[in-house]
Amino acid sequence: MIEDSSQQGNLGKFYGVGIGPGDPTYLTVKAVQVFTNLVDVIFTVSGPKTETSVSESVVRSLPFRGKIVPLVFSMSRNSEERQLQVVHNAGIVRDMLKQGLNCAFATLGDTMTYSTFGYILKFLKQTLPDLQTEIIPGITSFATLSAHSQTVLVEDREQLRIIPAFKADMVDSIEFPPSSTTVLMKTYKSRDALIQRLLHEPGVSIVYGERLGMEDEFITSDPQEILKRPETYLSLMMVKKS
Repeated sequence: MIEDSSQQGNLGKFYGVGIGPGDPTYLTVKAVQVFTNLVDVIFTVSGPKTETSVSESVVRSLPFRGKIVPLVFSMSRNSEERQLQVVHNAGIVRDMLKQGLNCAFATLGDTMTYSTFGYILKFLKQTLPDLQTEIIPGITSFATLSAHSQTVLVEDREQLRIIPAFKADMVDSIEFPPSSTTVLMKTYKSRDALIQRLLHEPGVSIVYGERLGMEDEFITSDPQEILKRPETYLSLMMVKKS
């Protein structure tokens, strides 16, 4: 755990900023205001095997204020290892805030929807109870997939279901109720097994997307086209059941 701070001093303010799927033009006016006028430090996110950070590239597209501090987060399936990395990074953010610096955490998608930011926020609130925070929402990946594919996400009495991640051995247990749209996030390690199942599932249609809002964006509704492609981290699938 991060050690408690008994003497807070003049804490900086902490902003959580959702930056959307990766296209800088999808930033809200408020997000741009934070990055360009309100903070001294901007934390960006990358994985241990990632050469470039999407969140950093979005921030660098702006005349941002202050400095950028990249944070590497574990992608391990080991929950203890991921937790240790979160604690380490939260400590870095905490130390900056204790110096009186206003800080922003830039996260893909929306700040409060399956976001790394939520873990950081929890630790900071525990250890800096007087911390001022402001959270700026961002456009989710599934809203982007719906818009870019021109496929209605849900309408009338349809249900929207979000499945954050799943293993290949869970594919047969996933339910697709009638009159629903199921969004499956982070499909990169189990996508093909799911596609093979859905090929035999009556009444379903699929929309699959990769790297939404970026130059190499890919979207298709053809299962065979999906199977031809290597699995990639920044991907998701929308399954509609009539």
